[in-house]
Amino acid sequence: MANEIFSINGHKMSTLYFDDESFKFSSSNLNSAEDFENSWDKTFTLATKSEIRYGLIEGIKKEENDDNVTISYKASFGTTNHCKFSFTNPNDYQRFFNTLENELGLEKEHETLEPFKAISNHLLKLVITIAITTFSYYEALAIANGTATKSTTNKAKLFDRIVGTLGDKGILLIGGAIVCFLLFQMWKRFTNPPNQIIFTIKEM
Repeated sequence: MANEIFSINGHKMSTLYFDDESFKFSSSNLNSAEDFENSWDKTFTLATKSEIRYGLIEGIKKEENDDNVTISYKASFGTTNHCKFSFTNPNDYQRFFNTLENELGLEKEHETLEPFKAISNHLLKLVITIAITTFSYYEALAIANGTATKSTTNKAKLFDRIVGTLGDKGILLIGGAIVCFLLFQMWKRFTNPPNQIIFTIKEM
């Protein structure tokens, strides 16, 4: 199998490289297989490195209108981890997919998400947004009334300064805008669920 290298965007990931054994990720920007292999073999480096062996992969998917590719793989104690990234060059998506099919032998499928599955992530964001807005609203009231608990950490002090500056009406305005946006996105995805491409190990 020909070694492939891609420029990507992800959490502590700038370069994707794969060889006969695994996907390898590095936070360094590397332009060739030789540069990547030399960097990977270095013991003392500031670069963040991670690896996903092919035998641990459960599936790879990309949703339409979403730049992110998600690799699901087996982790310790039977759990499943997810690695998410996007390509800096739009043409690399097809090159990546072709390699998954032709070189790694993964099976490609097209799937339309179920309506409730399509909004599950947005529903979680909605719940979190409502919880944060509610907490911030009552904290703003407490600050205005002088009954707020005195902050002891720098992060808490910064939070109180922001909340105090916005005030209860500002908190409700921002929180309400985010809630409306999420509800609109959920309505769009529920009424017209997106398609996604899925790559899985071929069943023997």
